[in-house]
Amino acid sequence: MNKTIIRPLFSSAVFIAILFSGFACSTSDDYLDEFEVRRMIEEALRENNENLEFTQWDIVNITVNQNDWEWNNEAAQWEAVYDLPELTEFIYEQGAQLGYVFIGEQGVDEVQKLLPYVDTWYAGDDTNGDPVYFTETISVDFQLGNPSTVAFFIKDSQLAQDPDAPRTYNFRIVLIW
Repeated sequence: MNKTIIRPLFSSAVFIAILFSGFACSTSDDYLDEFEVRRMIEEALRENNENLEFTQWDIVNITVNQNDWEWNNEAAQWEAVYDLPELTEFIYEQGAQLGYVFIGEQGVDEVQKLLPYVDTWYAGDDTNGDPVYFTETISVDFQLGNPSTVAFFIKDSQLAQDPDAPRTYNFRIVLIW
């Protein structure tokens, strides 16, 4: 990718250097006016830009409802798996996949958090009256296949099946290539 960008930029730089060196050596009878110089630069840039690969992206929003989460006893985590046909082999191998979760109420106190999202919760006091805390992690996995999939996970640091963990979450997947 760097090679495809460097070659046109180098060509443009050489062209501009030649153009300006020729302009500096000209006499009053032999010169280009400003309009001609601009036209030549614009044509060179337009020609070089045809060979550039521009970054593209796709945004996929997925809502996981509270009842869509399934407990995986082996992994000790809540899971929700969805088809993601937008994830191609090229994006998987050459691009980037980013996952976000929206926390809070839309229009009130909502924030967008990059996954994995980690939060610590107070779980009450133990029998000695000491506070008990646990950490909850919301994460994402991408799997290339036919169809490709995206999986969301909620995992408790104590590996407990917290019945309050599965809530309705809005996720945003950003595919960049």
